Amino acid sequence: MSNTNECVVWTRPPHVMEKKGKTGQPIILRANYYEIKSTPDWALCMYHVTFTPDEDRTHMKKLLLRQHVSTLGNYIFDGNQLYVAHKLSHDPLELASKRPDDQTPYTVKIRFIKEVPPSDTQFLQVGRHYYNSKEEVQNHKYRVAIWPGHVSSIRQHEHSILMVTDAIHKFLRLDTVYEILRGIRNTKPDSFKYLAGKQLLGMIIMTRYNQRTYRIDDIAWNLTAVSKFSCQGQDITYMDYYQRTYQVAIKDPHQPLLMSKPKKRDLRRGQGNIYLIPELCVATGLSDEMRTDYNLMRDFAAWTRMAPDKRVTTLSKFNTRLFENAQVKAELQQWGLEFSQTLCQVRGRVLPSEVVTQGSHTFTYKNSDADWAREIKDVPMNVGLTLTNWLLVFPARLKQEADDFLSGVRRVSRSLGMVVVQPKIECLPHDSAQDYVRTVARYGGVQIIVCILPNNRLDRYAAIKKHASVVMAIPTQMVLARSLQNKPRLMSIIAKIAIQMNCKLGGEVWNVQIPFQNTMVVGYDAYHDSGRRGASWGAVVASFNKNLTRYYGQACFEANNYSPRFSFLVVSKRINTRLFAQGVNTGTPINPPPGTVCDDGPVRVPAPCLYAHKLAYITGQAIHDVPHRNLSDKLWYL
Repeated sequence: MSNTNECVVWTRPPHVMEKKGKTGQPIILRANYYEIKSTPDWALCMYHVTFTPDEDRTHMKKLLLRQHVSTLGNYIFDGNQLYVAHKLSHDPLELASKRPDDQTPYTVKIRFIKEVPPSDTQFLQVGRHYYNSKEEVQNHKYRVAIWPGHVSSIRQHEHSILMVTDAIHKFLRLDTVYEILRGIRNTKPDSFKYLAGKQLLGMIIMTRYNQRTYRIDDIAWNLTAVSKFSCQGQDITYMDYYQRTYQVAIKDPHQPLLMSKPKKRDLRRGQGNIYLIPELCVATGLSDEMRTDYNLMRDFAAWTRMAPDKRVTTLSKFNTRLFENAQVKAELQQWGLEFSQTLCQVRGRVLPSEVVTQGSHTFTYKNSDADWAREIKDVPMNVGLTLTNWLLVFPARLKQEADDFLSGVRRVSRSLGMVVVQPKIECLPHDSAQDYVRTVARYGGVQIIVCILPNNRLDRYAAIKKHASVVMAIPTQMVLARSLQNKPRLMSIIAKIAIQMNCKLGGEVWNVQIPFQNTMVVGYDAYHDSGRRGASWGAVVASFNKNLTRYYGQACFEANNYSPRFSFLVVSKRINTRLFAQGVNTGTPINPPPGTVCDDGPVRVPAPCLYAHKLAYITGQAIHDVPHRNLSDKLWYL
């Protein structure tokens, strides 16, 4: 066994002997984890593999390495890192391979990195995201392709080693980056390069010829598909390279190239900037515009939001492959691994309904859905504020939307317990970011600034937010025009906007009964600055009232040597854990009832952590500066 320090994920302090709570009705849950029934008694040896000449195709690397299976024995290889169950004879080890198609000679250099014991979080986690391109579903209405897949990882959980697996999906645009560029050129030829950079830089793309993903860091306007580069000692054009290597014909020889900076591991092996052909690249994921398209997101929800029974069926199919596929079964036996065939069973408790107080109205919600929208309809908020000095800004072409908004706010404010007087009004001839900023800058001292925006362009949003929150110390409320154009839901939308404005100014909607006294709840989160590579913003929020409804928050550049001297909980937000209950009548998997607590870990993100995330996010995504300290006691970032 290895002498490497083992990393075990302990979910309780050593002095706490029992972490199971007492309140609530017991419930048995299933989780999307499979227990590893037998584990090997050896450590994996991790090696780094390089190829000379350079080879960037993962499938070709695997073919070149497979020629030495007699030397390596059982191994796992992801294209860069190699895992074997024993130390190799030499370090580094150099092997000679030949490319199967044209017998080109390669030197394979294998260098030892470290040993990985079975309890290490890296143990057998190679390729933990898997997408099945053969089951691609194309949606031509939205020009998007969907790849179904699975995410899995193995780690030590106190007394058991478990594998978590869940169904995931990858979204690919059917339009290539070349088609995106052509669309920009056709609609905005005068600002083509500026808009192309604005839309493409930072985008994650995939090259379909080898299914690898890259980040667009720059557009090389001075290079085209007929430019030459050095490949295996000779100069060759990009057109000829892709034709010879991937049998792909490039149609437009004059398209500019996309530049992607190498990752750290590629830098260590001498990899320079990577240049890609727009014609051969597609964007991954959904754009911000797509995510705000209600119809699109509703249609895609049929794929991404699986019902519990469908999700369990998908997990069972995945697990079945581990037992019925002869090749997989043989591979697991060679490594000495055996998985349980049933989902893990965990203990849970269903807590009684919380008592909610809004204004003078106290009630409990239904256990079936935890929805109390009906109970609070037309009920005043706990603390409704008075708006006597506020500003409404909108472009002239959205005057009707502005009138509808003002009329709606007057109607809903009375039932919400707010007093809203006529605002100061600015009708802009144009809707550029500069027009908005110049206008709001003249209104220092107002309580809140409301801006009606024609769309969700980040530059306009960020400019207004930055000036208002950094220079003026005034909360702002952005309202999209299309929200006010949704006539069937208009009053519901305006009511939610009014509630948000009230909270940003220090008001309170409702509260639950807090059983403990004299307690401050603190949340912390970090976000990487979208405008400055390598920079991060940290945000901390802390409650300062008895009901835990008001929070003091600040954001600053993240400090790595921070050592808090108080008890704290680490909340894992991006987890793949799924919990299932069993239907009483049908016996099929269903969602756990509201109020369910899993005794092996929390399920929801607490409000302080969500507030901290929102504060860090808006700072790093939009304003890129320290918010004014006069805003610290307000939830201006909601």
